[in-house]
Amino acid sequence: MKYSITTTLEKTQALFSDDDYRIIIEQGGTSAGKTISILWILLDYALTHAGKVVSIVSDTFPNLRKGAMRDFLDICRETRVLEIATWNKAESTLTLPNGTIIEFFSTDMMGALGARRDVLYINEANRITWETFSQLEVRTREKIIIDFNPVNEFWAHTELITSGRPDVAFLKTTYVDNEALDEATVSAIEMRKGDGTSNWWRVYGLGEVGSLEGNVYEGWEPVAAIPEEARLVRYGLDFGFSNDETGLVSIWECEDGTTIVREEIYQKGILGSQYAEILKSHNIDPSVLIVADGARPEIIAEIRNAGYRIIAADKNPGSVRRGIDRVQQRKIRYVGKNLEREFLTYAWRKKRTGEVLDEPQDGNDHLMDALRYAIDDLSKPRFDF
Repeated sequence: MKYSITTTLEKTQALFSDDDYRIIIEQGGTSAGKTISILWILLDYALTHAGKVVSIVSDTFPNLRKGAMRDFLDICRETRVLEIATWNKAESTLTLPNGTIIEFFSTDMMGALGARRDVLYINEANRITWETFSQLEVRTREKIIIDFNPVNEFWAHTELITSGRPDVAFLKTTYVDNEALDEATVSAIEMRKGDGTSNWWRVYGLGEVGSLEGNVYEGWEPVAAIPEEARLVRYGLDFGFSNDETGLVSIWECEDGTTIVREEIYQKGILGSQYAEILKSHNIDPSVLIVADGARPEIIAEIRNAGYRIIAADKNPGSVRRGIDRVQQRKIRYVGKNLEREFLTYAWRKKRTGEVLDEPQDGNDHLMDALRYAIDDLSKPRFDF
C-alpha cells in the first residue's frame, strides 16, 4: 500500500498544527481519506514528541481492530516504524523509542475512560454518546480529533459545531479531496450520483448531513445512562429460538416527555425453563409489566409462575403498523449497542422495483419488536389485573 499527500491530509494537518484549536471535527463522505490522514498526523506527532500518550478510540473493539488499528499498523509497516517500536498485541499499545505510547481502546471497555492522555482521536464518533465524549474530553490534555460520515445530525453538530466555542474547528471533506483514490473507486462513487438528490449521494458523495433513508425510525438519540428522575413503566420481550436472539427492553418515561429505551437482554439459546432465572439475574423488576411475544404462551406461563407480571402482546391484524406509529410519535433516547444497531438498520420492505411497502423487513428486529410491544401496550387504557 502506498500513501500520498492529499488535500484532506493538508487541511487536517493545518488545523492540527493551529494552537487556537483544541477540538477538530472532520465530517466527510466516503473515501475522503479522513482516517488515513489523521493516523499519519498522529504518527508524526508521536515520533516528534517524547513521553506522550495518544489514544485512538472507537465504540467497539471489533470496529477498531478492523478499521483504524489495521490502517495504523499498515502505515507503521510501510514506514518501518514497527522495526524500532514495540507492539504489545495483548494491550493494543505501540511504544516508541522516545517513550510515547499510542494506545487503542473501545469505549465499551471497562475502566478505559479513567486514564489521561495528551491527544485523542475518536473514529466514527457518531457511534458514541455525548456523555462518553465529555468524559474523554476532560481527560485529554492537548488535542482531540473526531471523524464521521454524516448519516444524521448528532452531538458533534448540536453540542460543538454550533456552540460558538472558539477552540472548535470544523472541516468537511469528500472523495474529491483525496487525490490518492484510484479511478475505479472514483467511478464507483460517481455512478451512484444519479440525479444528485438521493440521501446516499448527499451523505457519502457530498459529505453533507443526511437522514436515515428508508428506515422505519429516525431522530433517536443515544444516552449513557437512565436519569434519576425517569420512571420505569414497561418491559418488552421478544422470544428467540436457537438461531435468533431473545430481546428484552425496558421503557422509561421522563418528566420532559422523553421516552428512554434500554437494552436489557440480547441472547441466543435461552430455554423456556431458564427465563425466570435470567430475568432475575438481570434485575428485572417483577412489579413492572412485561409485554411479550404471544407466540410462546408456555414460556409466558413459566415467567408468570415465577412471580413476574407478564401478558401477551396484541398481534392482531394491523398491530405492527399501529405499534410503529405509536413509537414514531415519541421522542426516543436509547441505551445499548444492539439496540442502536437494530435502530439504524430497521427499514421498510421494498419490492424489486424499489417501491416501499407499508411493513418493516423481517430479521434483525428482536429489540425493535420488543419495543413495539411495550409502547403499543402503554398507549392503551389499562386496569390492574
